[in-house]
Amino acid sequence: MTNSTYKVLVVDDNRINRMKMVRALTTGNYDLHEAAGGQEAMEMLRAQTFHLVLLDILMPEVDGFQVLQQMQGDQRLAEIPVVMVSAVDEEDAVKKCLAMGAVDFVAKSSDAETLKNRVQAVLKDR
Repeated sequence: MTNSTYKVLVVDDNRINRMKMVRALTTGNYDLHEAAGGQEAMEMLRAQTFHLVLLDILMPEVDGFQVLQQMQGDQRLAEIPVVMVSAVDEEDAVKKCLAMGAVDFVAKSSDAETLKNRVQAVLKDR
């Protein structure tokens, strides 16, 4: 990874989960932004440029699958890598996320180092 600052959007309806993800990435070169749900995330994605999205699946109103679908339907947003971060660890959910265009899937139960390593791996060539 270069010394560039990467703009990362952390999307989760649970404030504590967002805080954990942000804390895991504070030691890197990241400009971290938070969205408390899918609708807010889409508004931010349309208004700003991000290098990566960490996206929860299970959220009220607009869930992670819907956000991912909307992103893939927008030429500019489809280029942004999405790492799904969810408590849902069913194989079908993982397969669905990857088939829909997510680049990786991390269980919320993973430790901070795992999340940080996955984010670095996705961003290393950007």
